[in-house]
Amino acid sequence: RGYSVETSRGAAATWKVDRARRTPREEATPGPTGARRFRAAARAPSRGPSTTAASHHAPPPAAAAAAAPTEKRKPAREKKPRKAPPRKQDKVATAKAALDAEMEAARVRAARARWAKGAFRGAIDAKSFTLPNPGGGLDLLEDASFTLVRGRRYALVGRNGKGKSTLLQAMAARRVGDVPEACSVHYVHQDIQLTPAQEDQKPRDLVVHADVERRVLLQDRDELQAQLGDPSLKPAAAGKLSDALQKTLERLEGCSADSADRRADELLANLGFSDALRAKKMSELSGGWRVRTFLASALFARPDVLLLDEPTNHLSIAAVLWLARELSTSDVWADRVVVAVSHDRTFLEAVCGDVLHISGHCRRLTQTHGTFSTWQARRAEQLIAWQRSAARRQAEVDKLEEYAGHGFRYGGASSQINKMKMKQKQADKLKEAQEEEGDEYADLIEDNELPLELQHGGELPGNLVALKDVGFKYPGQDWLFRGAEMGIDGKSRVVFLGENGNGKTTLVKLLTGALEPTEGECLRSPHARVALVNQHHADQLDLRMTPLQFMQSKFPGNGSNEHELALRSHLAKCGVLGANPDLQNTPGAALSGGQRSRVALAAVSYTSPHVLVLDEPTNNLDLESVGALAECVKNFKGAVVVVSHDQFFVDSVCDEAWVVNKG
Repeated sequence: RGYSVETSRGAAATWKVDRARRTPREEATPGPTGARRFRAAARAPSRGPSTTAASHHAPPPAAAAAAAPTEKRKPAREKKPRKAPPRKQDKVATAKAALDAEMEAARVRAARARWAKGAFRGAIDAKSFTLPNPGGGLDLLEDASFTLVRGRRYALVGRNGKGKSTLLQAMAARRVGDVPEACSVHYVHQDIQLTPAQEDQKPRDLVVHADVERRVLLQDRDELQAQLGDPSLKPAAAGKLSDALQKTLERLEGCSADSADRRADELLANLGFSDALRAKKMSELSGGWRVRTFLASALFARPDVLLLDEPTNHLSIAAVLWLARELSTSDVWADRVVVAVSHDRTFLEAVCGDVLHISGHCRRLTQTHGTFSTWQARRAEQLIAWQRSAARRQAEVDKLEEYAGHGFRYGGASSQINKMKMKQKQADKLKEAQEEEGDEYADLIEDNELPLELQHGGELPGNLVALKDVGFKYPGQDWLFRGAEMGIDGKSRVVFLGENGNGKTTLVKLLTGALEPTEGECLRSPHARVALVNQHHADQLDLRMTPLQFMQSKFPGNGSNEHELALRSHLAKCGVLGANPDLQNTPGAALSGGQRSRVALAAVSYTSPHVLVLDEPTNNLDLESVGALAECVKNFKGAVVVVSHDQFFVDSVCDEAWVVNKG
């Protein structure tokens, strides 16, 4: 028998297998197995003369090595190092730089268009737009619209993470709304990143640079003067350039270009800048003073549309009051548009007369005329009306279903049964209508906050913390304060007021024991526990852990089931529920800013402190979270010491004020 198999190179290889040559083992092998053996040999790629499967046909190893052609090996490719994927921070920084460049180019175009077409005097309409989520996923807004009217100031409100800052950035980049070219827009970021050129500038230089019209006119003046200095210039061209230069000089005089430095210094002084701070470079200033500088730049530029993202975050109460008065009473802003995002409801109440609300559940933008408190009252009335309507509808459904089910249980005439079926259909329609209105209910309760309860350690007699003739200064610097005398007992509700840099946070560190006084005594009761909550308290969370795991890592206890139940109960009291929804077993990365703040407060209060010290606790919280925090601190049974610029929070919590004013 012979088998002919086509090899991969197309040559025919023939094996003749004689039954006499088979070994006994091969003789016993069934035919198909042998066929598979031949097919496997045929599939092997042939390199040179064909080889047979029989071992006695193979040439000696030395001869085979001499006969085999020499293979040329391809040189190994050098592996190029793989580029590391861009970090999230780098992506954010790149996107922010692109946005800043886009807005700067738009401001320059607006200045030139103003000279050619006149100042912008109309309203800005945005109709049926979609706001994409920069982090991916579902769009933040769908089929949204708004109208911005000159002379009105708008409060943009909504829960954290629902798109307030993203909408402001889209408006600043003119990606939403029909913004005319002659309309100037200025946006103040919540987080400031300095460019290399800005790091060496002083605050006044940065503020003056924000006046785009003055900057463009000065650039045009220098270019025209350089062209007029060309000796080869023809008289006709020189005449045109002279006319253009004259118009440029008139415009410079009209925008008060000569007084720019003085006006910038006055603006910085109103925002709390001392002479020493104004003399520093931007790279030498803290983050709070940098934010103030950019806020001053926006006010100095006097744009047609001013967009403010948390402008009060790094201001003292005095600076917040000045800013509110400037925006609400100054003639400069009487015919301009202001849109502000802020967690300070007192600031919004004083400044804004319209509300733009973002619903995260419905992905909807709602515009309402009236102050923030008016909007809140209207929402509460709508919720009560919805609940009453839902209760009436549910009662009607129950009645219809009871009637419809009676006949099916006890029987009856066919006409009666048909009537009962009709009643069941009516009940089903009412249920469908109730489900369709469920989004409306979810929208109305979206801004509600769960109550928050902080544990306290009980009452202790006398002063828990006392300062006696205390003075403090950092090495090589002037005294921050001297001769400080104060006592804090179990009923104290104290707020420290003063400009940034005067020593409020230093005084807090003295009370908590993080610093010791340079002179004098700081006496603390050995039985009193002092807990600190600062503006970065939520940053201590490990975002890979759930709230329950975080609490177990902070307070391991004896590892018993009773200890875990105690931790769960404490988290629930702080508004971190274990069901509907199960926040206790949700990773920290999936929690909102307010929910993370609740977990951090739960960790602080688990020690049952006697004195609760809060250093700017409302930063990075939304309006509803600030309200819940104020209510829980108000109900705290121990002593409270607060450093805050939020007037609503201070008024709700404190009854005594201490002014820290360098002295």
